[in-house]
Amino acid sequence: MKILIIGGTGTISTPITSALAQNVQNEVYVLNRGNHNDRLHPNIISLVGDINDKEAISSLIKEMTFDTVINFILFTPAQAYDNIALFKGKTRQFIFISTVVTYNHDGAVCFNEDHPLGNRYSRYGQGKQACEEIFRKAYQEEGFPITIVRPSQTYSNDRIPLSIKGKNCYSVIKRMLEGKEVIIHGDGNNLWTCTHADDFAKGFVPLVGNPDTINEAYQIVSDEQVSWNMIYLYLAKLLSVPFKPVYMTTDLLSKSKTYALSESIQGDKQFSHLFDTTKIKQAAPDFKCAITIEKGLAMYLDYMEKHPELKQADEKFDQWCDQVIAAYKLAMKSVEEVL
Repeated sequence: MKILIIGGTGTISTPITSALAQNVQNEVYVLNRGNHNDRLHPNIISLVGDINDKEAISSLIKEMTFDTVINFILFTPAQAYDNIALFKGKTRQFIFISTVVTYNHDGAVCFNEDHPLGNRYSRYGQGKQACEEIFRKAYQEEGFPITIVRPSQTYSNDRIPLSIKGKNCYSVIKRMLEGKEVIIHGDGNNLWTCTHADDFAKGFVPLVGNPDTINEAYQIVSDEQVSWNMIYLYLAKLLSVPFKPVYMTTDLLSKSKTYALSESIQGDKQFSHLFDTTKIKQAAPDFKCAITIEKGLAMYLDYMEKHPELKQADEKFDQWCDQVIAAYKLAMKSVEEVL
């Protein structure tokens, strides 16, 4: 099977790229800017270019056709239209990585692939939804062979699920190690679904080259549900430190002028998620997530110990947390006086 992967070195895509390349029956090409290609499997054929340079890519793949094209870095309607123009007639399948953030979360907690779309808070989710609609229309009008995949939060060795963080995940770990309080949205009890990238690949790979997946959407997520408190409690246990949360409402956090919390919190993490995995298990009968969140957090901490260069301080975030927590506690005292 001849496969073109666009991106291929990110959190979600790296284990998928590796798994596909390890199959000797596959001929795998990776198209990206070449910045992190040292991570690629040796069987992979590298194509260096910017997918957003439509003319250059059109020339690059002029004589090529593929069984499957997978784009991991497609976010906007303009990119969707460009990809249709680039790959129409050149591939038997085009896999678009969408997101569960596209769903309309108002009045619902349980989701399957047929749940109505429409996230009124997240521009990221709105952009992905617009792309889905463009690809669906292209299938209906032109037979463009689209397959849609919707991940939940997918994490890996150097990135973990956190409520409020700075420019990296270690910014929160550092605060916990120093005995400082950490900010968590809501009361920390809403349910969250997070999937390790290695497990995500197990559900994704069977979709590649599968003609039954055309014009279908699949949510690939873990069956494990945890609360944000559980995630932080696991971290505290693994770090051998006390758990010191400061809970702030989503509405308050969304007003941040320093961090885009209206997107990450109000548009996504504030919701409780329960996902039906029936459909992906029909397409990938062996799909089962083996990495629990507690195990995944331990894997992250072990990876960070082996890569100390990644333990980057974020003084801006640390100072912001201290200032916000102090101001919040002062305001809460005033509220408590009139309760």
